Amino acid sequence: MEDDRFVRSFIAIELSPTIIDNIRKVQDELKKGTSQVAWVKPENIHLTIRFLGDIKTDIINDINKIIELAASQLSNFKLSIKRIGAFPKIDNPRVIWVGVEDDSDLSRLYNEIENGLVALGFKKEERSFKPHLTLGRIRILKNRQELREMLERFADTNLGNFAVLGISLFKSKLTPTGAIYTKVKEVKLKTGEKQSAIGDR
Repeated sequence: MEDDRFVRSFIAIELSPTIIDNIRKVQDELKKGTSQVAWVKPENIHLTIRFLGDIKTDIINDINKIIELAASQLSNFKLSIKRIGAFPKIDNPRVIWVGVEDDSDLSRLYNEIENGLVALGFKKEERSFKPHLTLGRIRILKNRQELREMLERFADTNLGNFAVLGISLFKSKLTPTGAIYTKVKEVKLKTGEKQSAIGDR
């Protein structure tokens, strides 16, 4: 039986419909090159800022306040989604990802949230922040050369730009058919000069 005192959660940026559609098209092309990857549904892909794990429900309001404070420090900004690669390395891939071209605004947003979470009692994230979108996962590597050739062929893929308008807290429920994500709260970034100058391309 589930313990309703805890909820599995994470903080993330939602993607624009255009980027999601471009991800779907790229995945369709990648699928032609290999059958070794379990692909993430495009509608479930997001830019994770911080995975929180199982948290007590009674601190959700405190986390929302951290998100609100971080969002109030930044105007809307643009991110570029480009370059496909693999973790931990191309010769031994476990995760297929597409990169997020970082800028100072994204790093600042991450740092504001990370500092707030540490002050709340969360353990500081030991790994450096490397923004990316997970496209798929390799469970069993059957043909290393096939996968390497596919990744090299699509390495320079550009999926376009999108405007970051807000940041959200999600809860995640694990099921036999995959995770189900539910938005708990979305906080818009403060409006500013950048808002009218950016958008999908």
